[in-house]
Amino acid sequence: MHRRPGPLSALPSRPARAILGTMRRCLVLAVALGAGALGAAAAPGDPPPGAGGAVVVQARFEASIPERFGADADGNGLIDLPNSPSYARPGYGEADTVASEPRFTLRLDAGDSRARRGGAPLPIISYAWEVGRPGEQMIRRRGPAPRLELAVPEGVYRVTLDVEARLPWGTARARSAREITVQDLLVVAMGDSYASGEGNPERGRGPAGAPAQWADAPGDPGAAAAHAAAHRSTAGWPALVALELEQADPSTSVTFVSVASTGARVDSGVVLPQAGTDVPSQIDQIAALVGDRPIDLLLLSVGGNDIGFARAARGLVDADPWADPICYRTDLDNVWQATLDGDWNRGSALRPAFPRVVGCRPTREGTATRLPGLDGLPDALDRLAAALQERLEVRRVYLLGYPDPTGGPHEPLCREILGDVTPPFGFHEIDREEQAQALERIVLPLNRSLREAAARHGWVFVDGAVEAFGAGHGYCAARPRYPVPGGEGAGAGFFGTVWGAAVNWYRHPTHPDAAAALAAPGVSWYRTAAQAVTLQGPALAWEATGTLHPNELGQLALARLVLAAIAGD
Repeated sequence: MHRRPGPLSALPSRPARAILGTMRRCLVLAVALGAGALGAAAAPGDPPPGAGGAVVVQARFEASIPERFGADADGNGLIDLPNSPSYARPGYGEADTVASEPRFTLRLDAGDSRARRGGAPLPIISYAWEVGRPGEQMIRRRGPAPRLELAVPEGVYRVTLDVEARLPWGTARARSAREITVQDLLVVAMGDSYASGEGNPERGRGPAGAPAQWADAPGDPGAAAAHAAAHRSTAGWPALVALELEQADPSTSVTFVSVASTGARVDSGVVLPQAGTDVPSQIDQIAALVGDRPIDLLLLSVGGNDIGFARAARGLVDADPWADPICYRTDLDNVWQATLDGDWNRGSALRPAFPRVVGCRPTREGTATRLPGLDGLPDALDRLAAALQERLEVRRVYLLGYPDPTGGPHEPLCREILGDVTPPFGFHEIDREEQAQALERIVLPLNRSLREAAARHGWVFVDGAVEAFGAGHGYCAARPRYPVPGGEGAGAGFFGTVWGAAVNWYRHPTHPDAAAALAAPGVSWYRTAAQAVTLQGPALAWEATGTLHPNELGQLALARLVLAAIAGD
């Protein structure tokens, strides 16, 4: 079965087939389905005098499993993300399902079988199949067509093909038999906005304020609404990983479901329902979707919201040495301390002080929910591990670390982060000194905590995001510049939408333009606030939740890191 190259196939990383091979050995998954064996038989008895020519009959068959993830059932140009039990467990609950196991399509093709007498072809009049797992009743089919599709559970099957050819004086037969493996990889994404695809909708906002489009679920308005509420997109790195695994090997298929959601924390969204919503926890959602089906790969991004990453960004913007020089250090210390202990109810106020005329005092204000913070994150991750073990059967967990938005020392232009949506003249932004401290006090300790949790629970920690993004691909680097029919600023046509200049700097990461742009030096892998407003809205920059998330190139880079981790596992 032919597979088109995936969006990551052009990356300077290990070939996808090698990645799949290593992964399947690690997970004791299926062997490849190869070409069929050959069989030959002469016609029974002696041919009539003068018949002439040797009779050769060859029984050949190929076996394959059709793609499951990557379809576009309604033809609207969007990759489907069904997120339904019938998709996650195909055939489940039907009356003839063997032991209620999910069933997958096995395609058997004997079209290359041949029958000849001398140099002349003979008609094949019958193809007889026997298919079955050891100890189970055989499936038998016979007919004139060379192709057969069966819905069967995963497992190793003994497949026997008998072909019968017509001779002038009778028939001739041949047989081919071997074992094949039916294997579907169940890949599940959970966690926060870095896994949901936030900042990268399937399509950006349209004219007259038409909303951005998030993941597509044809025929299921409920699932589509859930995707939109969660800002869930197939542009996210987990979907890109699943898509590359699907497209790389015809011998396996991939079932991909995602419940990752913007704003999710361990105890608010993942293990327990997300605060302020009636949406079940992500673990409950996955349990309802997959039932007792084992999860081959769980792709996880979590921890940033648990320490208040977005609040820290807002606090660093508000803390300004020029706008409020007296309380600046107090405001800055409040951010660092809240990141540690999760208490975001700290504030500051002016007070009389001698010998100075005025000073600053810390205050208590607001009713912000207490978060775990860096101090409480290890316990939160332990609770997550316990919930996963209790509720789901997961064969392998890949936990992704967070990248560096500063661009590192290679990005001298990043004088200020979020300065694109704040007043000019250097007021209210995240300056270079604050960026350096945030990397040391927030991003690196967060990744250390995730790495340690992965070691405790036997997960694979996917490292390298800080270094990859820090090599000049931060928030302030140049935006991608894609070729646009009509030239720069044409603002129309991509994916049939019209949303201003966004067509110049945004592509869904499966688009060839995005894969080509990933290797360009000095290009940003982050979604800026101004871009987020244009791409997904709303107009108020601080409400554009796509800000400070990996853009389509960043999502491709993260997917590359995860695929490399799978290859080396």
